[in-house]
This record gives sequence, structure tokens and C-alpha cells, in this order.
Amino acid sequence: MGEFDKIIKENIEAIFVPLLEKLLGIQIVQSSELKDKIQRTIEREPDYLKQVTDSTGATFILQLEFQTTDDARMVYRMAEYKAILQRKYEVPVRQFVIYLGSSPSRMSTELKEEEKITGFVLKNIHDLSTNEVLNSDIPEEVMLSILTDYPQVDAAKVINKIVIKLRETATSPAELERYIQQLMVLSRLRNLDEEIERQIKTMPITYDITKDRLYNQGIKKGIKKGIEKGIEKGIEEKTYQMIAGLIKQDILTIEQIAEVAKVSVDQVIQIRKELYGK
Repeated sequence: MGEFDKIIKENIEAIFVPLLEKLLGIQIVQSSELKDKIQRTIEREPDYLKQVTDSTGATFILQLEFQTTDDARMVYRMAEYKAILQRKYEVPVRQFVIYLGSSPSRMSTELKEEEKITGFVLKNIHDLSTNEVLNSDIPEEVMLSILTDYPQVDAAKVINKIVIKLRETATSPAELERYIQQLMVLSRLRNLDEEIERQIKTMPITYDITKDRLYNQGIKKGIKKGIEKGIEKGIEEKTYQMIAGLIKQDILTIEQIAEVAKVSVDQVIQIRKELYGK
């Protein structure tokens, strides 16, 4: 299983209902889990199977089945055969069942209308509204915002909103870290992993300041000094680091940073002065 499929499988229970409603237009009233796994391979041996060309020049797979019992489920078996053969050979398949029983057969030869395999409905994750998904209170759904349709120039702002929303909805630091890691994986589908990495430097998640790009790009002394002052004022080191990073990004206002960091506006202003002298 690929890393993207793994994330979807891990989060499917949380996103099942909202995804069906918003993307497929299906409102679920009740559901139950089907625990049976679909076999990866189905071993079937047709009675007679040939690739033939008829007098009209048509080439196709010819399948014959000889049936001694009046099997009501024969139509499903033949449909299964056809799907397997069609996928393997990619040519038309013609099927015939030759009944050998003594009494008249009542076997159905066609699937009911609702049972027919006619294709599938294709939906694009782009059909989801970025803002609608971002406004969800379900973090697993919020992460899908990274895959929705928004202008490339807005990618940084969208990512910033996702990270903030994940921080608000996560119930523990460990859960938040898991969401961020999953977001990093999903971001690769849009080539945004470097932008995600840049932004999560501002988050208090297994944060190592010695590896921070900002730390190594000229504000080492300012942050170190600011942290010391921040601790004296009752601000935790990780919170100070987060505020410093958000100020550096220059995306959010002072008021928004204060709200995200859960500190006062005056404290944010003071940290900005300590870092940049203004």
C-alpha cells in the first residue's frame, strides 16, 4: 500500500460522512462495516476458453460453460469471469452457458438493472470547496484542503490556515504531530512539501531550533536573547519560537498571531521589537 493510500485508510472513518456529502452528494443515515476482504486473486478455470476470429473478421474471447444444475447464482459467476477476462486480454468477451440438466432451466442470464457493471462515477478532489473543507472541525478533513482547487499563488496562505486549524482541533501534541506528518505526505501530491516544512517550523511540534532555517539565517542571537526574556515573562520557549516564526513569515497580523499563540497582543509586539527592533 502506498503512503498516500495508507493515510486515507487511517483517516477514512473520520472523513467518511463529510466526504460523501460534500464530494458525492450522498447523505448517509446509517452504515455498517463489511469486514470481509476482497481476494486479490480469484482462481477460476472456465470449461472452455479460446480467442477466436469469426467469418466476419471479428476477434474475441469465446467462453463456454457446461452446467448440470440450475444455479440461480450463475449470472454472478459469469459476470465475474467476464470482468477478469476483459481486464486480462482487453478484447471483447462472448459467453455461453450450455445447460445439461433434465428439467427446464430458470437461471437468469442477465444482471438486474441495478446490478449491471456499467462503469463507475469519477469525482475529482478539486470539486471540494477549499474554504468549506477548511472550516471543518474534523482535522482529518481539514488536511484534504491541501488537495483542493485553489490558485497556486494562494498555496502558502492555504497551508497556513490548515496548520492553524490542525493546531486548534488536535486534542494532544502527539495527535497534532501525526496530522502534520500526514499533511507533509499529502503535500507531495501538489509539490508543496517544502512550503509545508517551512511553515511547520513555526509550530511547537518536536521543534529543534538548531535545525531551523531562520535560526541559521541571521536571527540566532535575537531568538536566543528573546527566548530568555520570554521565559522571564512567562512565555514558554516553544511558544516564543512559534511567534517568532509567524512574525518572520509576515502573513498574519499581530492580532491573529496573538490569537493563535494564545498570548496578548502586547506580548507579540514586544517579541517583534526584540527580534527586529521595531
